[in-house]
Amino acid sequence: MFGMAPPHDNVSLTGRRVLVTGARGFLGSHLMPALAAAGAVAHAFQGDITDAEAVRAEVSAVRPELVFHMAAYGTTPIQRDEARMRAVNVGGIEHLWEALERQSCRLVQTGTCGEYGPAMGALAEHHICRPATAYAQTVHEAVLLSLDRARHGGRELIVLRPFGPYGPGDRSERLVPHVIDGLLSGGRIATTSGQQRRDYSHVSDHVRALILAGTGTLADMPAVLNIGSGRPIRVRDLIETIATVIGDGALARVDFGAVPLRPNDLPDMFADTTAARRLLGYAPAVALEGGLSRTIAWHRTARVGAAR
Repeated sequence: MFGMAPPHDNVSLTGRRVLVTGARGFLGSHLMPALAAAGAVAHAFQGDITDAEAVRAEVSAVRPELVFHMAAYGTTPIQRDEARMRAVNVGGIEHLWEALERQSCRLVQTGTCGEYGPAMGALAEHHICRPATAYAQTVHEAVLLSLDRARHGGRELIVLRPFGPYGPGDRSERLVPHVIDGLLSGGRIATTSGQQRRDYSHVSDHVRALILAGTGTLADMPAVLNIGSGRPIRVRDLIETIATVIGDGALARVDFGAVPLRPNDLPDMFADTTAARRLLGYAPAVALEGGLSRTIAWHRTARVGAAR
């Protein structure tokens, strides 16, 4: 299952002009060096995605042959300004489509697994979306807008819905870095009971999926594809794995059940990745324990650097 080769030839990125919105975000910060390594001429969008003129000017200057749109607001619990969510998530994609009106290029856009909302079991792309948060709702509106415009205008569009990316450089308020930093500090951490089932995969796998989406030959577009491990894991088991890798009695310092579930904390959220495997040749290459070990090593190094 791991290491499956793509079923279609891929287009080379060498010399191609690529524009990336959200390049300073978690996924974007890993995508940019991967694009450079692949030979692309990658440009990070520098302006304000809510400013239509700034978006138009950037597109005009870069003349991209491929666009990755990952700019978003509301991806963590501390980003709560709903007006900002709408301006960035919906307004941003509107401005991008307007700016690309005379530019022939493929658009790879990230949605969110949260678009699906409450559900049980593996989520496939045909599942009816019932987003339960303002963030998921605005991202879903952005996805629907792109799908509609692509169908009517003929632009190549692939939407990827990431499930649980983790790895070096993630925002500290997300679960994996929060648990790692808390345990490496030697203190106690409080968590939920951890019975929720989730889907976690290393950021390098998500970056590979993005590049496959940007270069692969798909017979039918627009397309929406889930990207994740396809293997559910209880949050408790994830935290226990992190603690085991850290060692030094870390597991004894986890207080499971000390934090109540948030109102929108769904019991299940994991991907059916059949379509991405079939259409992109995507398969996760980094096993969970190995990916967590790499991430923990990065956090250890970062802590040493911060202490100097």
